Amino acid sequence: RISKYKKMKNIYHSDIYKFETPINSYWEDISQDNLNLEKLTKDTNSEIVVIGGGYTGLLCAINLIENHNLDVILVEAGKIGWGASSRNAGFNCLPPSKMSFKKMQSIYGREETKNFFKNSVEGSNHTKDIIKEYNIDCDVTGDSNYVVAHHKNKFEQIKEQAEVYKSEFGIETEIYSKEQFNEIGHGGTEQFGAFSYKPGFAINPLKFVNGIVRYALSKKLKIYENTKVNKIDKKNGSYILKTKEGSIRSKKIVVATNGFYQEGLISQMDGRILPIISNVIVTRKLNEDELNAHNFKTFSPIANTKNLLYYYRKLPDNRILFGTRGDLTGSDQSNLAMSKKMEKFLKYIFPKWSNVSIDYNWRGLIALSQKLTPSIGKIENEEIYYGFGYNGVGVSAAPWTGKQLSKLVFSSNSKDLNISKIYKGLPKKFIFPQLRIFYFRLAVWFYTIKDKLNV
Repeated sequence: RISKYKKMKNIYHSDIYKFETPINSYWEDISQDNLNLEKLTKDTNSEIVVIGGGYTGLLCAINLIENHNLDVILVEAGKIGWGASSRNAGFNCLPPSKMSFKKMQSIYGREETKNFFKNSVEGSNHTKDIIKEYNIDCDVTGDSNYVVAHHKNKFEQIKEQAEVYKSEFGIETEIYSKEQFNEIGHGGTEQFGAFSYKPGFAINPLKFVNGIVRYALSKKLKIYENTKVNKIDKKNGSYILKTKEGSIRSKKIVVATNGFYQEGLISQMDGRILPIISNVIVTRKLNEDELNAHNFKTFSPIANTKNLLYYYRKLPDNRILFGTRGDLTGSDQSNLAMSKKMEKFLKYIFPKWSNVSIDYNWRGLIALSQKLTPSIGKIENEEIYYGFGYNGVGVSAAPWTGKQLSKLVFSSNSKDLNISKIYKGLPKKFIFPQLRIFYFRLAVWFYTIKDKLNV
């Protein structure tokens, strides 16, 4: 048996794992798209099963069919794209790492770090190419990403970052003083200059995932939604994936569940992923006078320099989307409390919007690991493959990972994968994995103090 436990275990409150419940998000409201997908209700078989119907799983499946003519079934526990792929803020940014470039260079060396950033840029461009090639209308806005200094102490830091991006990694950057950014970006109490980098833009993530699904269906990919894999057995060299109402026999498995991976499904993957809740709120529509009160002009995505960063953007209908590190328990009650806190953060940064109401709040899980970078690979002595750990930067990293993963699944040999070795292999298991949330709470406490001291 691959499954280590009889019962799969969740890290957070069960409220966040209600796979059968649609997410009450802004994206769901404006992106109605009835794909009429069925759930698995019989026993079947396939060469390859992909678990997870988000960007990674879908792109891996599409590439396996298009480039290698393989027989693939994709299963999703919720409705297709139910996880982070339909809940994220739609930022196409980089890099998909929580590690500073200095730390990365000290661990992996200069060349490997350059390769990692090269792959990150490829990922961002790959997402743009998919939108064009699959003819997806997903409300693309902006033409770069902005990083805003939230305190005057941070301006020198972003200048250095912009310079390194340009000189070391060949990324196009531009620096703006507080006054300059006020003219093209926005004002507010936590704006002390910014830098921009390209490539970068924003999308409606649900329209993007639905567009990928339509393309996948045109390539005859078999997709089953509301089909949660509860157990995996191994018999005579094949895997048997068991769901509530059916099973799939397969030679190879791709695990593309990212932060929504459920402990106990595959013992070799347990204890390696730290899912972090990320919360998003969206305001009512703002009129021109309200937007002008803070000179909010740009449609490009913005992140600030806090350790527990805020990220925000103006949506095409003049609402403001605002996100940050989420609640710590996962219950619906803690989600509501966090959205109230976030409203305070937003109105502290933009005080002239004190009367602007919030129309939507929701959350999802991003995946961190001890590597602090994504992981792509194959489990030793098994035909089980994985791609996860985008650190909240999945719009650019996940579709590209899906493509790389397809090459690995086809060849069964990671030596054939021509990508930075920083991506390759599983992260270490957490020591006492049951304490992961406790470790994260300590980190939140530590970074909250750092942010208060602006260090």
